[in-house]
Formats: sequence, C-alpha cells, structure tokens
Amino acid sequence: MLDLVTPLVTQLTPQEALWLEVDGLLKLSELDDKTPKRLPKLYVIEMSERAKPDVRGSGPYLQTVQLELGVVVVMASINGQQPSLTPIRKQVRERLFGWRPHEKAEPLALAGGSLLKIGSHYVAWLDRFITEYTEDAH
Repeated sequence: MLDLVTPLVTQLTPQEALWLEVDGLLKLSELDDKTPKRLPKLYVIEMSERAKPDVRGSGPYLQTVQLELGVVVVMASINGQQPSLTPIRKQVRERLFGWRPHEKAEPLALAGGSLLKIGSHYVAWLDRFITEYTEDAH
C-alpha cells in the first residue's frame, strides 16, 4: 500500500499559489469541523481504492490497485456571493494532472469534480484524480 496523500500535500504547498494552506483530511464529514479561518485552503483526501483481478492466475498474487484521491477547495463566501472556483481549480490541475505522486504509481489522471457544499461563509468543491500501482504478494 502506498501513501499518496503526503506527496500530494507536498506538491500542493502554497508557494506562489492562490491558496493559503493545504492539509490532509480523513473523511469528508470532517470538513464542517475543520472549516478554516484562513481561506482559501485545500484538503487532500483518499477517496477510494479498488483492486483489479489477479493477473498471474496461480501462485502469489499480482494485482493492480486503482486509487482515487480528492482535493477539496474551500473558499470564502462573502455577503452571499459565491466566489469563482475556476482559478484555484485550474492551478491545482496544473500541478497534479500528469504528475507522478510515487515512483511505483502511474501519473495522476482526471476523475471529475463536483460541488461539495455551500456553507454560510464558505463554498467547497471536490476535484478527483486517479492513479494505479501494482501490488505483488511475491
């Protein structure tokens, strides 16, 4: 199993970025408890993991694992005006799309995005990325 959240947090360090902070998130429901005071902010989360069937057929297993990672963009909503998420999402995509988070993993591919939440003082958007790597039981 590869830890790919830590490399993503590092890759998204807010140097010359439109966001102020980046942090990990264990589950999406934590977002309400972690709503930051300093916005905009990014959260990186492991969304799902799927193992494909064994390719050897016999002997020690050799399987491809597909991992879906999410980046939550949280921006301030001022006076009920919803901010444009596009500039930050574009910058996140430029840093992650095609980037290899680990030497054993494939480069990140786009997996879609969706509005996550509109709160009283913030809006949150989730962009998803997919990568694959191989697990060898040998």
